[in-house]
Amino acid sequence: PQPPTPPQETWEEARLLALEKEREELEGILAQAEAHERWRLLSQAREAWAASQEEVRRTQARMEELKAKLAATQPLLAKAQELEERLKAVRAERTNLEDQQTRALTRANSLLSERENLRLLLARREALLEELGRERASFPPLDRLPGTPRALQARLAQVERERAALGPVNALAERELMELEARLEAQAKEVQEATEALLRLEAEAKAVEKAYGERLKESYQVFQNAFQKYALALLGARAEVKREGQGLKLVVIPAGKRTQDLRLLSLGEKTLGALAFLFSLGELQGGLPLAVLDEVDAALDEANLVRFTRFLNSGKQFILVTHQKRTMEACHALYGVTAQGGVSRVFSIRKEASHDPK
Repeated sequence: PQPPTPPQETWEEARLLALEKEREELEGILAQAEAHERWRLLSQAREAWAASQEEVRRTQARMEELKAKLAATQPLLAKAQELEERLKAVRAERTNLEDQQTRALTRANSLLSERENLRLLLARREALLEELGRERASFPPLDRLPGTPRALQARLAQVERERAALGPVNALAERELMELEARLEAQAKEVQEATEALLRLEAEAKAVEKAYGERLKESYQVFQNAFQKYALALLGARAEVKREGQGLKLVVIPAGKRTQDLRLLSLGEKTLGALAFLFSLGELQGGLPLAVLDEVDAALDEANLVRFTRFLNSGKQFILVTHQKRTMEACHALYGVTAQGGVSRVFSIRKEASHDPK
């Protein structure tokens, strides 16, 4: 006999239960997938946050380095500004003294002209007085003057006209002349003192300009020698510094090249040239005791990287941020940051000197 066929409703319920169970399984799988995706996104966000924090720290370190370099150049800038202000003050005082000298010379010339006019007037009057004295002495010692009354009247009229032509007699002319001579002497003394002061100021201005020029020449020579040395060490290049106008022109010719324009150099060569320039500026302050470099070897090729690692052993102290294995090999100590389980860990490796027992 055949088994009894279950009712249609029982089959429908079993099918519904199976579909419900399958739906629950799919929902569980979907929930696990969503949880895994959220965990993955959270991990990526944490890694991005850690990278951004590291970038912030590197940026802050770079800003501190630039601030230190700027502070190191402030004394020279302040000294140059002070010398410039002193030079401006000396030039202004010189201009003022020249104006005073010009006015004093003009006044002295005026007084000299007035004195000459007075001397001329005095000489004319003295000559007229002598002439009248001689004329009076030539008169005969008689009570009665010779000549007709009309002739005597004509003579008298002529003498009166001559006397009127002479003008009033200034009895204080000699005294005024003495006073003018005293004033002229005082003015001449003032002119001499002003001239001596002007000469002293000019000598001081020349001394200041000479000291400034010598200091600038010494600094320029130190910078030029340092730039040539560092360019040779970092690039194996021939370098030269030229003064043009108010600035400097840097000429760098790498070995085997004819390029002189810095814009035609590769990115790695520009980087090493910039390092040579910065280290040369540091020589103006006596050298850099410590240098912090942030991934400056990222764009270097193999040859430039070898020169760079050789330069790291030149006796200076460096703190480097790098991803280059060859640079790491040249370091004495390594510090790294890694993330494990969402937690950042810092580890360090210090190079120890190894000796072959054989």
